[in-house]
Amino acid sequence: MGYLLHMNMWQVADISFRSQIINFRSKLFLSLLVLTLGCFWLPLMAQAQNTPAPGGPYTVAVLDFYTNRSGFRNADSTEVGQAIPAILTTELANSDRFSVIEREQLELVLKEQELGASGGVTAESAARMKQLLGVDYLITGKVTEFVVEQGKSSSFSMFGVGSSSKAPDVAKVSIEVKVLDSESARIVATASCRKNIEIGKGSSSTNVGLIKTSSNNSSSSDSAMGNVYYAIAKDLADQLNTVKFKSLPAKVKYTGFVAYVEGDKVYINLGSKHGITQKMVFQVRRDEQKGSVKIKKTVAQVQVINVDEEASECQVLEVEEGNKIKNGDLVESKL
Repeated sequence: MGYLLHMNMWQVADISFRSQIINFRSKLFLSLLVLTLGCFWLPLMAQAQNTPAPGGPYTVAVLDFYTNRSGFRNADSTEVGQAIPAILTTELANSDRFSVIEREQLELVLKEQELGASGGVTAESAARMKQLLGVDYLITGKVTEFVVEQGKSSSFSMFGVGSSSKAPDVAKVSIEVKVLDSESARIVATASCRKNIEIGKGSSSTNVGLIKTSSNNSSSSDSAMGNVYYAIAKDLADQLNTVKFKSLPAKVKYTGFVAYVEGDKVYINLGSKHGITQKMVFQVRRDEQKGSVKIKKTVAQVQVINVDEEASECQVLEVEEGNKIKNGDLVESKL
């Protein structure tokens, strides 16, 4: 009896489903019915994208800073571009506002997925990092100036008594930091560091006859330069911990699947009932293993040309070379 009742329920659903999309071809009717039975777990309605709470905590990744080498003097641009983000990562991790991706994990994913670790971030690369790392925001930086100026020296001598001193070296720094939304690469917050920072404490010496005393706080020591990097990272972290993140318009993503493919036409299981309108563009995607992670690969783009209550007809705009659209492929609206 339960079996008959179960069958009757599906028969009623089948008749209702067919009547709603009667304008589509008979092949579409059968494909939608079969795939609906097999893929009922796929989301059929518009889903609002999850966004972090207004005040955090935010999951972020700090990328290496881009360095303009023409703005460097007496400093290692590669070291600066890596050391400051590393310290900034630690400083942000110690705050309640941020949850930070570890540098080792970030570098592994960037290398494996062949994504740039610094410089420009595109909407596509930002979205891939969001997918792979689960980040809300990406923190990027650009060092436009890092000039180490030698401290001035002075000396004095009279009647066998003399002294000399050297002022500490000074690092002239100019750095711009941007916080990018990981879905669109749009800027939601900024911070900057423009200052002169003393490196060490300089040196001095005194001569009295044959007796000589001296003190030397070398500006070139690793610890002295490390203190400069820390001062910069601490300044940037303080700003990022208090700056208000710009609110972006709420985004809605529509997710469904391909029910049937015929030539350059694709039929999907989303219609006006789900908020679909003509000219909407969808990405056709499927799972692909790449290295140690599974990603959703975009294989094509389609555009809605006809809309029914439960389904839509789409025109194929482009297909990635070596791929083709298949029944059951995931479709997601472009944000």
